[in-house]
Amino acid sequence: MSQEHKLSSSEEEYLEAIYTRQEGGARAATTGDLAACLGVKDASVTEMLKKLSEKELVNYTPYHGATLTEAGLKIATKVKRKHRLLERFLVDICGIGKRESHEQACEIEHVISDKAIDNLSTQLGNPATCPGGSAIPEGEKGDETEISKLSEMGTGTYMIRFLTSPEPETISRLCSLGLIPGLPVKVLRKISNGPIVIEMKDTQIALGRDVAESLLVSPEEEKEKGRRERAKMAPAHVIPG
Repeated sequence: MSQEHKLSSSEEEYLEAIYTRQEGGARAATTGDLAACLGVKDASVTEMLKKLSEKELVNYTPYHGATLTEAGLKIATKVKRKHRLLERFLVDICGIGKRESHEQACEIEHVISDKAIDNLSTQLGNPATCPGGSAIPEGEKGDETEISKLSEMGTGTYMIRFLTSPEPETISRLCSLGLIPGLPVKVLRKISNGPIVIEMKDTQIALGRDVAESLLVSPEEEKEKGRRERAKMAPAHVIPG
């Protein structure tokens, strides 16, 4: 989107913070969550969420919190990828401590170019996780997959990447069903003008099309399975990346 290159570092920080909350399976990032994470006042958070909502980067409902839209997710994923690769570089190559690397990565991530971060990833051997054990999102180059709505996908196995909906009740329903980021699901069949039947953890569930639109997924390929296995063997989280 054209706005992607016009965001301030503060706006990117908010998107990144919401990403981290959703990545952990939270239904939404509340005002209090973001205020504590970013060290700002609740009023400042509310003002920023309204601004990001106007730019169609977040779904924001007062008193319920915010989730990323598809456009917001694209930007947040890119920023988080930069952050975690920079942490890896600072710790592994520069010998910087994990906590200090987190602080420095926060400053550099907003100015380093996409090309530079892709080259850095290559030089590091395309690591799967940051020093704290969190998965490093993949880039957008080559044969890497796009994130799409589950409602648009055919039969096959997919990885849930994010939950996004302007309706907090929809996010709550998905979480209550156990449909959270990081979970592989299999689309068994799509009923014409009806629900989508999926399988998760050996359980079949019929999702309405409107609900399935709130699940953002990507195809689970052998490459992704390998990344998940490597992530399982990584050290436990030390600091939030």
